[in-house]
Amino acid sequence: MNKIWINILPGKLALSNLEVRMKKLFSFIAIFLTFSLYAFAGSFPDVAEDHKNFAAIEYLDEKEVVNGYLDGTFKPEIKVTRAEAAKMIRQAFGIKHDEDYEEIFSDAKKGDWFFEDVMALQKEGVVVGHEDRSFKPNDSVNLAETLKMVLMAAKINLPATVSGKVFLDVESDLWYAPHALFARNYNIVMSDESGKLKANEPMTRATFAEILYRVLKVRENDDNPFPLHTNWPIYSANDLPFKMKYDDLGGWKVIENEKEVTFWYSDKNLAQFSPKRVYPNSAYVTVTIDENEKKFASENYFKNLKEAFIDATYTRFKFANFEAMEILYPKDRIVDWYIYLDDGRVITLYTEFGHGASGYKLQQIIKSMFTTLEYTAAVVQEKPDYSELLNEIFGNILVEGTGMNMINKLPDKIIIETDVIGVGTGPIDYYYSSGLDITFKYERDGDVILDKREGKTSTF
Repeated sequence: MNKIWINILPGKLALSNLEVRMKKLFSFIAIFLTFSLYAFAGSFPDVAEDHKNFAAIEYLDEKEVVNGYLDGTFKPEIKVTRAEAAKMIRQAFGIKHDEDYEEIFSDAKKGDWFFEDVMALQKEGVVVGHEDRSFKPNDSVNLAETLKMVLMAAKINLPATVSGKVFLDVESDLWYAPHALFARNYNIVMSDESGKLKANEPMTRATFAEILYRVLKVRENDDNPFPLHTNWPIYSANDLPFKMKYDDLGGWKVIENEKEVTFWYSDKNLAQFSPKRVYPNSAYVTVTIDENEKKFASENYFKNLKEAFIDATYTRFKFANFEAMEILYPKDRIVDWYIYLDDGRVITLYTEFGHGASGYKLQQIIKSMFTTLEYTAAVVQEKPDYSELLNEIFGNILVEGTGMNMINKLPDKIIIETDVIGVGTGPIDYYYSSGLDITFKYERDGDVILDKREGKTSTF
């Protein structure tokens, strides 16, 4: 399967007014804290579970790489300073920092909380000072600087050469191009809606944590790219035998139709309103099923596909022990999968992404979605044995005084119709049991079941 597309890869005295106000305040605080326990299940009250960087921050907190403030918050949106960055990087990669360092920088002195962290990174060549011998510990760090420091601390082997644009705003001759190329190829960073990296943007504590987290995961995973789907939710289909992860926080939507599910990323720059056409920066993955009514064997089925799509590239592979075929149109950014099930039906996946600047990112996301695809066999539930119950009920048809007792034994019974007047009788109720798929005609006055019919009906 190495050749297939996905691997191209939380009584008392009256109270004074002040006391009343204080009591209300403490009540409010208690209520707030109670609700916070439910709203924020993580380590920090200002980083909810649906925060896009929640997993990264929790991971680094567990590893004691990041810390909160005295009030217990993380403050994910404030900018990271050079001193803070040095401390987090040093802790993340376990860089030794217990030496008697000399003061090299004019603004990094012994006794400063960050001194040993900065000097440890300086010795490793991860950070350098400015021409005036300053370190500027309170300056913010941008994305390019972050990539350089983190990748150097991780001892990543960077690409020797860079050809072409890495991102729309990253030319190959920029000093950070090798770092950006590695970060792109290993899913450390993704482009924005316009295909840009925006390397000069200051890093927030949340985005800095995300980069640290992903690089650490790459190292843990034998230097394989960070799996984008790591923290995505699983979508389980109701009418189709599959489940798959998708990037819900990244803007992908799920559109459900009868026996068809479409995962869609819209081109927001062009206000796309429908997935029926591919826009420059849009993509879709549609999963459906071919009932294969003519019951073509797998070989004939795949042969028909080759005849239908003459100019495509075909790859046969195994998926969950099923025969499968990939049909690829690289220039058109189209890839389809056909998975032939044991019952002769075929799960199909149709995908396409646009030619715009976000194309590379969308391609990587679709590939990651494909790696999470799972076949879910239908759970066959054994039908209960109602034979004894039916014999008992049928034996009491037309036996007065037994009707309601029998009716109460029916599984899932409902009244589907009532004839208040009746014909020669008192009121008549029609009880239907979905478990038995039988309708019973019941007369109230005689408390008797008069008759039965298969199915849901009041026609007797």
